[in-house]
Amino acid sequence: MRACRCYLSDVKAALLLVVACSSPQKPIQQHTAAQPVANATLHTCAEAAAGLERGTRGLRTPESSVLAQMQGLCVDESWPTLAIDCFAALGAEDKHDDLGACVKRLPEASRTRVFAQLDGSAMAIVDARLASLSVGIAECDRFVATVRSVLVCDAMPLDRRVQLGAETADFWSLPTQKLSADAQKRMAAVCGQSLASLQQQAAGAGCMP
Repeated sequence: MRACRCYLSDVKAALLLVVACSSPQKPIQQHTAAQPVANATLHTCAEAAAGLERGTRGLRTPESSVLAQMQGLCVDESWPTLAIDCFAALGAEDKHDDLGACVKRLPEASRTRVFAQLDGSAMAIVDARLASLSVGIAECDRFVATVRSVLVCDAMPLDRRVQLGAETADFWSLPTQKLSADAQKRMAAVCGQSLASLQQQAAGAGCMP
């Protein structure tokens, strides 16, 4: 897995170079509170918090609770209506959204605070972080999706899978929006090479179909 760690460092260095050369100023990501819509949210922050309590039982120690913290975050940060409705449905038998899909509907700062409230299964949190990522460059999104598929492979030691997933999620704290067409092309090339390298290493470990 040392080779994997080395190539991840190379990926980050390459992406940093592309972003630094192409975007001297970090683009401001504008997130707004819930926008007025024809139909108001179907659920309240209390219901969203209850859904998070149900949906994150496997991520927390049995005696812990996130109910009060999540309701407070929802109210204080005016979570978007789509996120509130998604969280409220977590754990319902007829709903298929997972934590990652719901967290993806929050502004980035709110996502970070939600993850900070969770303890327990590092792997589940890493997978939720990856599920909430959308780089916007096809090759990079395929790379992230492949990392997620490797995370469930028992042939690779758990600590190495957690490390791979966490480092991949951390890479995308880089600004990737408003890049020039040339910068996006170079990032696509870097991600394509990284994907090929990951697939080769995963296959060697018996983690590819």
